[in-house]
Amino acid sequence: MDIIRKAALAVIENGKVLMVRSHKNATKFYSLGGKYEPGEDDIECLTREVKEEVGARIDLKSLKFLHQFHGPAQGKAPNTELIIRLYSGTLLNSPVPSHEIAETRYFDTSAPDEHITEMGRKIFAWLKTYNYIK
Repeated sequence: MDIIRKAALAVIENGKVLMVRSHKNATKFYSLGGKYEPGEDDIECLTREVKEEVGARIDLKSLKFLHQFHGPAQGKAPNTELIIRLYSGTLLNSPVPSHEIAETRYFDTSAPDEHITEMGRKIFAWLKTYNYIK
């Protein structure tokens, strides 16, 4: 079994969480963040990925580890597991899609299925259970 490990940041505003869509996918949105580079810890990965994806800096004092999620990796080979370490935090500047990101959007649990991956649904359910989003 292949395992993909990622760190993700839940930026919450008005009961919704910020998600990003890459140019590679016309409909699905993913959590802000990404795969670790060799030797990176969670915070280093989040700092780099958030800067790369939306050109924003994280208020490091606001970071709080929320939960680790396991599930199938969207669009990858069968038996590929995705592990996401999710943090909440705030950005020091407004997110703007970068060259690798086509769109940013805030969603809650009412988001249409065509926009959210299976792992995204798990994350949304957890965030709703703990009153982070609607």
